[in-house]
Amino acid sequence: MNILFIEMEHHNLHFMKKLSEDGHKVYTNQTDSPNYLKSFGITSIYDLPYQIWATDLVELKDYDACGNGRPDIDIERFPKVLEKYKIDLVINTYPRFNQIMHMKDWGVDFISASPDAMKLEQEKIFANTFARHCDIKTPKILQMGDNHREIDISDLPEKFVIKPSNRWVSSTVIPSKRILESFPLDKKLYSPHETNSYYIEEYISGLETNISYVMSDGKWALTFSESCDESKAKQIHNTNPQVWYAHTTIEQLTPEVDKMVRDNVVEYLNQAAKLGGTYEGSITQMLGEDGELYFLENNCRPYVNNTFPIPFTGNEYLDAFRNNPKKIGDWFEKRKFPKIVLQSPNIGKENEKCEYPIHLHTKYNIAEPSPLEIEDDKCIATKGGVVIVFEDEINMDFINEVEKESELRAYWGD
Repeated sequence: MNILFIEMEHHNLHFMKKLSEDGHKVYTNQTDSPNYLKSFGITSIYDLPYQIWATDLVELKDYDACGNGRPDIDIERFPKVLEKYKIDLVINTYPRFNQIMHMKDWGVDFISASPDAMKLEQEKIFANTFARHCDIKTPKILQMGDNHREIDISDLPEKFVIKPSNRWVSSTVIPSKRILESFPLDKKLYSPHETNSYYIEEYISGLETNISYVMSDGKWALTFSESCDESKAKQIHNTNPQVWYAHTTIEQLTPEVDKMVRDNVVEYLNQAAKLGGTYEGSITQMLGEDGELYFLENNCRPYVNNTFPIPFTGNEYLDAFRNNPKKIGDWFEKRKFPKIVLQSPNIGKENEKCEYPIHLHTKYNIAEPSPLEIEDDKCIATKGGVVIVFEDEINMDFINEVEKESELRAYWGD
């Protein structure tokens, strides 16, 4: 088949790689690392660019005005792309493109979350209400409003979290009210072109947990869990979602916490299954200091720069993804997948690019990461860091060699 992936920043590297190995012609709308993707048999197309705001196809203010969708030019270009590349199957993991996928019958088979399911990610106040209706605790809402430029911080605690009510924008941790004097909300939190409704949650201290799952049109299975402290990456001075892993630690949960996290989302996923759609996702909960779990968010897509290995052939994984999520869940059961962030001292800065020793992945049989690109015959970490997924145990020999051959360093926390 000719298969088109429409994705955010590198959601599906190993899924695409496996499908290419099975003889499919695989295309992606990712255009920032075409040479690296080509090395796996994946073709980047420029007709439907993910980063359309960085082209001359649309002005930034017009892109911002699209809310949770995409500009009209994508609606015009999409059928032309389907015809040009003779696409048989579209796999959409990009929330903003979801509206277009369900706009009409495009005459092509496709896999995507349903419009109702996508609200669980894009509309945070809806997701908050949905979780409470499933008897999951949520942080206390301290303030709500229609204009994020008019947030009143006078009665707020020193530390809190700002979330957009209905616009798909990252949450922002405010570590101190005083920081807002240096980082105006209209420039750093939301688009300067739009006025957005918001709500403010209390900041829950504790252990941030993620539980990932596969949703297959009414059937679901849990995959892996972990603790992921993104609090530094989500602070107002570092809100770029492409580097969510900057200064981030990712650790395994204890068996007791793992069971708590899994049990707490069963009813949630039972209800989410009724909304339809086929997609991968992850639910973030905070294990508070009071021993209670609090719902934070649900991402109805793979995580950004996802480099999880796939144990099946491309055809086997595609079939399980669509029809038998339990097969995927069973493979994950009782397995460990520790992760480590490798980052340069300049991650998140203008000069964050650095050389990456990709050959070590072959030497140690470790799944290749992203985002990387090949420039002048050198492999480059284009965002100043990568997330490495190990099977069973972290390979310190691999990490030591990476640190010896590059400026990247494993981030172990403060």
